[in-house]
Amino acid sequence: MEQPLSRLDLNLLTVFDMLMQERNVTRAAERLHLSQSTVSHALGRLRSALDDPLFVMSRREMMPTERAKALAGPVRQALAMLEQGLRQAKGFEPASAQRVFRIATPGSVEHGLVPTLVERMHRLAPACRLEVCELASSDYERELEKGELDLVIGFADANHLSPRLWREEWFTNPLVCLSPLGSTLADVLGPGELVSRPHIYTSSWGHSQAMVELWLARFGVARELGARLPSFMAVPELMATGRYLVVVPEMIGRHFCRYYPLRLHQLEPAIPIVYLMAGHPLSAHDEAIGWFKSLLHLIAYERYGAAALGTAAQRNPAK
Repeated sequence: MEQPLSRLDLNLLTVFDMLMQERNVTRAAERLHLSQSTVSHALGRLRSALDDPLFVMSRREMMPTERAKALAGPVRQALAMLEQGLRQAKGFEPASAQRVFRIATPGSVEHGLVPTLVERMHRLAPACRLEVCELASSDYERELEKGELDLVIGFADANHLSPRLWREEWFTNPLVCLSPLGSTLADVLGPGELVSRPHIYTSSWGHSQAMVELWLARFGVARELGARLPSFMAVPELMATGRYLVVVPEMIGRHFCRYYPLRLHQLEPAIPIVYLMAGHPLSAHDEAIGWFKSLLHLIAYERYGAAALGTAAQRNPAK
């Protein structure tokens, strides 16, 4: 017979959660900083308390039973809420806080705004650290729920994020075209001029590039692709050949034109890209993430003014 919750050692749920993640007693013990025998003993107590084997050994890993699968979500959510509550109870003071903020972001934001963000954090929250990973074709619900990420920077209207996540518009940045310095192209390009040379296609996921394709299709034209790249890293060197055009967010275009012999062209009609922040409902009231969001809004407002769609920085500026 199962024990009631009031008689269950809740520390066992932490072990269960880690076993669900690792499917291996040794790895779970290492991450929990416990001995393997302690984790095995905890699993035995859980099996007895819940009257279910919970995990069954296969050739490669421990496979969860149907009962374990049913418990996994509620247990992870309960532990995440407890962790969040403990963080909030301590409060968040940027000047003295020690915390790692983890975000997934498009390459354009990494190039255009992350350096400013790191410097601002160094001044306002010197013991905090930023970890950035590249945006991928994930809905990010699992990563945010497990606390592997704090925020995701995504795109409005891209339908790539889980509908269960909260979303908040950040800023808008139009796409521009870059050509080699000295090109005879006009300052403002329409669809016809944009397809006059082969293009460099940036990003392995490429929301902005998909927007370009849709924009061209509206006018019944298509572009030739000269090279497809997973990031912006090789763009300047390829553009130096004089053969290509490339369409990038304006913040990337202005950055490249500052350091390389390139020329920026606006597009007509414009192709706006709206960036947004997204997170898990469990973190909606986390003071640290609230501060981090306000810092992001403030940086966007300082850089882009009216194009910064969120108003949190003006209502509650980071201090």
